[in-house]
Amino acid sequence: MKNRLDTMQSQKLEIVYKDHPLQIDYFIRRGEEETVMYLHGLGCSKNDFFEAVSRAELQSYTLVAFDFPGCGNSPYSENISLGIDDLVELTHLVVSALPIDDFVIIGHSMGGLVALLFVERYGEHVKGFINVEGNLAPEDCFFSREVAQHSFTHFTTTAFKDIKHRLACSKNQGFRKYAETLESCASEKAFFDCCPSLVDYSDHGTLIQRFIALKIPTMFVYGSENRTLSYLPTLKESGCELVEIPRSNHFPGYDNPRAFYQVIAKFLQKNFSSV
Repeated sequence: MKNRLDTMQSQKLEIVYKDHPLQIDYFIRRGEEETVMYLHGLGCSKNDFFEAVSRAELQSYTLVAFDFPGCGNSPYSENISLGIDDLVELTHLVVSALPIDDFVIIGHSMGGLVALLFVERYGEHVKGFINVEGNLAPEDCFFSREVAQHSFTHFTTTAFKDIKHRLACSKNQGFRKYAETLESCASEKAFFDCCPSLVDYSDHGTLIQRFIALKIPTMFVYGSENRTLSYLPTLKESGCELVEIPRSNHFPGYDNPRAFYQVIAKFLQKNFSSV
């Protein structure tokens, strides 16, 4: 598998949004079956999905992931301020510029909200949606709500450092990996700018009802340590497929990657198998 990984390097995409030139870092690994696009969470990066490339159960699929501005290797301009709606529009521009057709979308955490709104606005080419603990309710804003209460100065001098410290000291592997990502490649301004709209959508966006109303195959994936999420019974009653990842919290791709990627593969095979 090493050779295949070596031949797949991240690439740069130049787009213009609201008269601002933006450079988006992405990877695409070609396969013969469905295309799967991954949208990462707040302050995270496309690297959260990179292990998918080496998973045997996903070798036949085209895999795509990119860094939102201010995350991973996509720079963030000091002259812009991007919220959730901007990330939806940027996703549309990226999708339109890449050589892909219909695809299945996976959204984790904040990326799950971006994916939901993207499907509503530009969903004609989206065949299915895997929501990995995406924001659906006020209870999902455990970091963004904290950040939205601070001034930018207090956030940069105190709050962000505290968040990273707490994450780094977690017993959970996914949270520790998150701390490393925030420390190494997350723009403070990009993180801060997204939080108010993320909280507002989670509080007032009637997101559970909108997720349930989608007319494509959907699945909600959550870690076993979060099985107390209040809206899980509502999703189950609606007919949405629910899958719990054992021995996992908010980052199942790091906490239990074997189970996580098997779940993704089963969803793809169940709904889109060409056999």
